[in-house]
Amino acid sequence: MGMIKEICFKLREKRKELGYTLEEAVEKTKLHPSVIRDIEDGNLDNINPTYLKGFIKIYAAFLDVDAQEALGELSVPQAPKVQRKIRKEESYVTKIAKFTKIKKPIPPKVKQFIVFSLLGIVLFFMLISAGRFVVKKISSVVRRPPKKEKKTQIKPITPQFSSDEIAVSLTAKRDCFLRVKVDKKVLFEGILKKGAVETWKAEKVIEFKISDGSSVYIEVNGTPLPPLTSMRKPIKSLKITPSGVSVDK
Repeated sequence: MGMIKEICFKLREKRKELGYTLEEAVEKTKLHPSVIRDIEDGNLDNINPTYLKGFIKIYAAFLDVDAQEALGELSVPQAPKVQRKIRKEESYVTKIAKFTKIKKPIPPKVKQFIVFSLLGIVLFFMLISAGRFVVKKISSVVRRPPKKEKKTQIKPITPQFSSDEIAVSLTAKRDCFLRVKVDKKVLFEGILKKGAVETWKAEKVIEFKISDGSSVYIEVNGTPLPPLTSMRKPIKSLKITPSGVSVDK
């Protein structure tokens, strides 16, 4: 696994060389942040071996790194053997064949009854399926489209420390990706683990970018903010200034 480890470290260096942040790499490749971190750190045991080679191919193609030779070190999980099961099925079929040879031929009236019974069962299930299809179509027409969440403005919060200072405390309810800019300077960018509590202070503005707005609890100068979203949706920009708070979803 020596060559594949070298490729993993090379991918991390190439991302930094190209100037991509972890969040930008996530947006470009659609890979989960934990997958990219495990690839760059060489922690390949943390990734499902079924998808490992595909993930590395996607990330290497994004950074224009040739990883084809190194991927040869990875073994692809083989499908379970089914030969024994096939033999059991063959023996079962053989027993049925022997049994049918011994039995007497089925009378014509019985055959007709069986055929009509099967046709009735098939027709019954076809009617049920058609009924379900019609109900779904009607419900999709009647149902109103869900309302889109719009950019909301939360009422201004008066600072408690001073007229020129704001303090924000953030608690992670679940793991989430977070980017924090304090007075236009990035102070944090990465995964905030569940239960972690962080506090930042600024004179003019604190701006957050959150991968899941429902995974955080925020207080501004000791005053709790209302939930940013009721669903697991990203928050493009959460700006907090001495005059108030604005959310762009």
